[in-house]
Amino acid sequence: MDMKKTYFDVLGIERVYDVDRAELEKRYLDLSRQLHPDRFARASAKEKLASVAKTTELNDAYRVLKDDLKRAGYLLKLAGFDLGDDRTAPKVDAMTLMQIMELNEELAEARAERDSARVSALAGRVRAAREEAWGVVEGALREGGAEAMRRAAQAMMLMRYHDRFLEQVDAYEGATAEGVH
Repeated sequence: MDMKKTYFDVLGIERVYDVDRAELEKRYLDLSRQLHPDRFARASAKEKLASVAKTTELNDAYRVLKDDLKRAGYLLKLAGFDLGDDRTAPKVDAMTLMQIMELNEELAEARAERDSARVSALAGRVRAAREEAWGVVEGALREGGAEAMRRAAQAMMLMRYHDRFLEQVDAYEGATAEGVH
């Protein structure tokens, strides 16, 4: 994809967090029909290849923009915060990292003691914190501006820690349900 052309451009919609889902769907379906391989059955090999590339680009754009979390990450990337790149991803502050480490230690203890109630309580706290962080992301993306984007990126990074924690909980609960400890 052309580096200046965004997924929003591909679908011809406004570059905002709160996309009009009906318009997104309509644009995707209209463009999909225009690029359908049957329309290029008698085209040259070059035209067929271009159609496949455009269809792939369209599908990628739609997959990202229809999902709130992926769209948020994409908007942050466009704003210069590539959360998968250590050079541009914001750092989580030391105090927050310490809290996350303490939660992980509590989880390890609860798992070792096979204390499912405590594991569930910890998971509840982390789910609530994740929801709070997601609220920050959405609010900041709606607000716009450089400082808001920085806040959104930091909250998204924090959500990654939450997700890893919850994956550990899910693994514990899955093992417990199967009778494996």
